[in-house]
Amino acid sequence: MKKYILLLLTVVAISCNTKKENDTVKDTTAVHEEHNEKELHLTQAQVATAKIKVAAITKRTIREKVSVTGTIEVPPQSKATIYAPMEAFVYKTELLPGDKVKKGQIIATLKHPSFVELQHAYIKAVNDRNVAKADFERKKVLLENDITSKKSFETVKGKYQSIQSLVNNYSTQLRLAGLHPEEILNKGIQSYIYVRTPIEGYVVENNLNQGKYLAANTEMMEIIDNDHMHAELNVFATDILKIKKGDDFVFQPSGVDLSYRGYIKLISQKVNDVTKTVNVHGHFEDEKHILKSGMFINAQVLIGGKKVYAVPENAIVEIEGETFVFVKESTTDFLPLEVSIGNTDNGFTEIKSIEGNVYDLEIVTEGAHFLKGKLLQMAGNMEGHAH
Repeated sequence: MKKYILLLLTVVAISCNTKKENDTVKDTTAVHEEHNEKELHLTQAQVATAKIKVAAITKRTIREKVSVTGTIEVPPQSKATIYAPMEAFVYKTELLPGDKVKKGQIIATLKHPSFVELQHAYIKAVNDRNVAKADFERKKVLLENDITSKKSFETVKGKYQSIQSLVNNYSTQLRLAGLHPEEILNKGIQSYIYVRTPIEGYVVENNLNQGKYLAANTEMMEIIDNDHMHAELNVFATDILKIKKGDDFVFQPSGVDLSYRGYIKLISQKVNDVTKTVNVHGHFEDEKHILKSGMFINAQVLIGGKKVYAVPENAIVEIEGETFVFVKESTTDFLPLEVSIGNTDNGFTEIKSIEGNVYDLEIVTEGAHFLKGKLLQMAGNMEGHAH
């Protein structure tokens, strides 16, 4: 009886072991089949066409980011607001916002009776000054020869100096108005004032039209030279101690498909009472001259840094809100693995975790978007087949 029981237990044990082995084989096969379903099989020609390149996942120093907002601005010396020098009417203006102007170019021609009156007063003052000067010099000679009294000489001297001061006053007014006193004396009274731009740049605001009346000091036009634009960043006071001069920052303006990189040049020493932010001045290059003064930007200041696993930005693709990299299985076979990512710095993105938790892999660094397209195409075919 014992022999029969022992034999039965042996048969049952062997049966159970066989079932477990079969289940294990099924599980392994299922996993392999699951991987095969995702694995992309390319031809050598497709690999060449996609220009696929691979590299190992390595550790790199990735800096942390401090998110800030700001605007694109130009320095004070690159912006000119031009005002009417005197009461005037606009006789001629041809510029429109967006027009480029050179330094010294005429931006408007003005006219008004007061121009003529000022020039006439200047010429009269010059003539009176010349008479007074001659009288002064004559009295001076007489005084030296004791022919006239000192009191008489001082009277003439005072009159001459007073008229000379009036000439200087009119001369200054004429220069401020854009007229040249020397030309008026040589060529006579001029009917127009020609307003010129003090800088080279672009017209961004024009408040003129032909015949418009301008009171003295009315704003006429604004011109900006955008060759020296910079970023004015607003950093919260709680973050300002993390940032120092020389730190890099990156930004991508809304609606512009380009990323820009710059560095922190100046940090204000005052916290804004209203916004509780500190103004930070950053320099960058806009080689294509795309950005405009006043643009709002979201930027990230890069600070500190630590060694982490990282891959080139182009190695990462996004599919339905999830991020993936493609692992090289062979020269023509590639497998997508899901990853979670962190900060991006100098073209490399931190890999916080990777499916399978194995980092000793070679991944696709160029051509990943081609593989993404093939993966989506394969998924679409499978979905259609299921229907």
